[in-house]
Amino acid sequence: MTAGTDLLQNINPHFYHIVERVCTPMWKIESQKFNLHNIILIYDGTTEFCCNDERFQASRGNLIYYKPGDMRWAKTNPHNLMKCYAVDFAYTCPVLSNGAWELLESPLPLNTCETIGDNYLFQRLLALFDELYKAWLSGRSNRIIRCRSIFLEILNLILTWKTEEGINYDKIRKVEKVIAFMTQNYSKQISLSELGSVVHINPSYLGTLFREVTGKTPIDYLISMRISKAKELLKDGLQVGEVSGRVGFNDIFYFSKCFKKAEGIPPSKF
Repeated sequence: MTAGTDLLQNINPHFYHIVERVCTPMWKIESQKFNLHNIILIYDGTTEFCCNDERFQASRGNLIYYKPGDMRWAKTNPHNLMKCYAVDFAYTCPVLSNGAWELLESPLPLNTCETIGDNYLFQRLLALFDELYKAWLSGRSNRIIRCRSIFLEILNLILTWKTEEGINYDKIRKVEKVIAFMTQNYSKQISLSELGSVVHINPSYLGTLFREVTGKTPIDYLISMRISKAKELLKDGLQVGEVSGRVGFNDIFYFSKCFKKAEGIPPSKF
């Protein structure tokens, strides 16, 4: 990821309007400058829209994005009415620097019109937008927190899709499921075959898939997870031998070797 997308991990959105739009034949947006961020996911029908004098045709699977200051105009096809979800929002990316908060804004890496060609990703986004709209509509006292949680998951999926070229959502979903299994079972003995069975694929293919998504083999990823947990336990004052067993290493010497490779020092010196 770039520095900009790294900053977006701190994004804090503020919502102005969240809607499921089922257009009437006469629906249109008059030409106007828009001063918020606007994301639209079309799930049925067709529409013609304009952004800064550039015209687009959009239909199911298109993600439309307007940034503040864009001129926009749109109308539905009266013979194939557009159905979509839309979110109007602003955001900042708060960063703690030298004990003080600094409010920054990193641009979203989105084109005006994106095509979600990965059906697994589209279906997941569609479900999340529906959940977001219903949370907004609920009027409950905690709806903003809930909406932020859902919207951040939407942005995470979109940013992953944009920055990890060639990796589809189905692959990411499988790897995330394996990582979740590791998180729950890192202290136990786990084989590559067992990890493959979590997502019903053979160990060889899992290794290829996992490296494609994370850049690491499943075992290397598991060791990194165990080392991270080991550092927490060592900071809490536990002895090396006890830590080794707690994080899934049967052999204290292998644990020390892995720890030193990752951290540059043996666990006894950490």
